[in-house]
Amino acid sequence: MPIVRTTMLACCLLAGTATAAAQAPRVAGEPSRSPAMKSAETWRGGDVPAAVIARMRYGEMSARRILKLQQDNEARIGKPLQIGIVRDAATEGPGGAVPALHWIAQADGSHLARLEFVSPLAYGIRAGLRIEGLPAAAELRFGGSLRPDAVVATLRGAQLRTLVDADGLFWTPGTDGEKQSMELWLPPGASPAGVTLQAPRLSHLMTNALEDFKILEKIGESGSCNIDVACRVGTLGPSFANAGTAVARMTFVKEGGTYLCTGTLLNDTDNSSQVPWFHTANHCIPSQVIASTLNTYWKYDATACSSGIVGNYVLLSGGADYLYSNEDTDGALLRLRDSAPAGVYFAGWDAGALPSSTAVTAIHHPAGDVKKVSFGQHLPARSDDVNHAAGWLEGTTEGGSSGSGLFTVDASGYYLRGGLYGGNATCSNSGSLSNTDNIDWYSRFDVDFPNFRQYLAPVFSEPRRRNGSHPLATP
Repeated sequence: MPIVRTTMLACCLLAGTATAAAQAPRVAGEPSRSPAMKSAETWRGGDVPAAVIARMRYGEMSARRILKLQQDNEARIGKPLQIGIVRDAATEGPGGAVPALHWIAQADGSHLARLEFVSPLAYGIRAGLRIEGLPAAAELRFGGSLRPDAVVATLRGAQLRTLVDADGLFWTPGTDGEKQSMELWLPPGASPAGVTLQAPRLSHLMTNALEDFKILEKIGESGSCNIDVACRVGTLGPSFANAGTAVARMTFVKEGGTYLCTGTLLNDTDNSSQVPWFHTANHCIPSQVIASTLNTYWKYDATACSSGIVGNYVLLSGGADYLYSNEDTDGALLRLRDSAPAGVYFAGWDAGALPSSTAVTAIHHPAGDVKKVSFGQHLPARSDDVNHAAGWLEGTTEGGSSGSGLFTVDASGYYLRGGLYGGNATCSNSGSLSNTDNIDWYSRFDVDFPNFRQYLAPVFSEPRRRNGSHPLATP
């Protein structure tokens, strides 16, 4: 697919880069200082009798829609991988109205209700809800049918107001299996009569972490030449392991589907803070309404080299603040609304020019698979004003790798230099830099940096933020 460039915009970007070139900083990474996670959440209501659980059940998914998704995913350049189909309750389900909730009074004066969404043969579910009258202190807990006793995410009522899409829908966190359970809890003093709930849409997901990743070939199972990050930690050492933990699998809702990309947690110049800056691609997250639907999966790795089994991962479901993106470079910067998990790394970055023929490393989630690594070389002759070109000597990239970081490495660690836009690289052409199809294009961090600077290397004139998006009080 040809890449169309806007020459005037590219010139402006280069001018901005030239102005900042002399001051282009380079920042090393650092480990997250977030505390270890508490013990797993449980359902407040325990085992609720089946008779009091409200249910919304859809019919089976049309095979024609699944085939269309597979065909749409054939286009790789500048397009995220679609992993889910949005269904309309009015035409494919039980109608837009949710069955009456059965509120159960608790001894402390609180109330709770349980609701289930079912889409037969789905590998996972996200539901699009419209909730009104929910108190700020209310809680929503979510789980999936593959692990019915596990609560995978908990959100407060106050969060939901900032997590809506362009249609005003809150998309529940992704859960595994054909059934999603949701528990609504109202604090003492809150009346259930004031709460209204609609569920007009549901996303039928084609992949999850627990059932060999996939329902369709090429979703959740990457090409055979891809290398598990777990296979190279022993030889490449702690710096490589750290860079790997900075990379997250992303899912989000837009344009009638659920999509998958990859992003990277970035450090900044303020040593006293750990704001969760998150770098990805514009073609993944081009707006706030899409950023609000973002789920990120951390430590989504194989348990051992080539095990094919996902280890314990961390799901963050609080969405993100959209800060900046550029359609021409394809770079994007977000701020996660959740603090970074314990045990991950804020990656380093380098806003300087990328030297010719430099060795490069990509860390990514091709096809939504466990984290992979590719090794190659910068191709200056095929780079341009807004994109770096890279060819691969080991591994490749695929749909789902979009937005993933291109790194250079030296004795002090790994440094991000851009994010994946797309390309023609495949397992079949990997290994030969002379093969003209063995090429991927990445956003240029040095070109985007003038617009990233206010976040990643600011001069503080406002209250600083630490471990999340809440400002610190200042004298």
